[in-house]
Amino acid sequence: MASSTGRPVPRALLIALPIALLAALVVGLISITVVFGAASTTCGGSEAVGALNSKVPRWLVPTYVRAATEYELGVKGPAVLASINEIETKFGKANTVSSAGAEGWMQFMPETWAAYGVDANKDGERDPYDPEDAIFAAANYLHASGAPEDWRTAILAYNHADWYVDEVLAGAERYAGEGTATTEVTEAATCAEAGPVGSKVAKMVAEADRLSRLRSHTEYVWGGSHGVSPTPMNGPFDCSSAVSHILQVAGFGNPTMDTTALLGWAEPGPGRWVTIFNKPYGEDAHTFFKFEPGVTPPDQRYWGTSGMWFSGHGPGWIPQRIFSAEYLSGFQQQHPPGL
Repeated sequence: MASSTGRPVPRALLIALPIALLAALVVGLISITVVFGAASTTCGGSEAVGALNSKVPRWLVPTYVRAATEYELGVKGPAVLASINEIETKFGKANTVSSAGAEGWMQFMPETWAAYGVDANKDGERDPYDPEDAIFAAANYLHASGAPEDWRTAILAYNHADWYVDEVLAGAERYAGEGTATTEVTEAATCAEAGPVGSKVAKMVAEADRLSRLRSHTEYVWGGSHGVSPTPMNGPFDCSSAVSHILQVAGFGNPTMDTTALLGWAEPGPGRWVTIFNKPYGEDAHTFFKFEPGVTPPDQRYWGTSGMWFSGHGPGWIPQRIFSAEYLSGFQQQHPPGL
């Protein structure tokens, strides 16, 4: 080979040129691997969808975002899902069977659930009472019914009333945040929180609400339901069997524990979402939950049985003002694994 001047090209240059080209190719391939490899480790796709504001329970935000992304619901998607969830069940707090036969977190009729229900959390079951399954199913149904191109028609398929469509869209306006969010970047939307963690927290809060509504009709029973795993849905409960019950409903697979067994089961230190206050030994042994700010409002900060609030009755919400810092300092703080 000769140069354009007719002089021979140095041998070192002949070797260096292909090496440089090879190096550039390798760098390019590495760059592609990094970019696409990073994308493959995220919780879902990266399509931008609408953000949500602080009026929406933050542990549910990742689920609305992921569902809207999965079913390509666009900018309004998360806010519409949140609005429907609030209207239908108050964010899961009232997920009983309706007079018309609708059931679960998003109030699906059985025949509609049979057609559009999904196993979003990959536990092998399509469950309308599981928040992830239900919210993803709602996204699936809305997309199949015309969203996001025609939101009115899609929402009208969900509930055949114009007033309902207006109410859902108004709620979506209330819950919409500024800007956009993705499944990788949204408040609390890490991979762990977007999946099983969010589902477990939601189930804990929903069951705590359910039992709180029964509180005036229930009694505190020392040793109630111990030796039975899982506990009966309505008890009877003492402090530790009530805590055990909520953990069982959330899916932790734990036995019904007393305060000493709970000490060895839970992880040490306060949790990000839920903290277990536990005094394992002595005549004043006791345990209850604390749900962190952003998960529940201040008047629903603590949950369990209490001699200082609804004494003699079963478990329920305990306002934050009831427990002084001095009282709380006598307990060990622990948390459910992963929370």
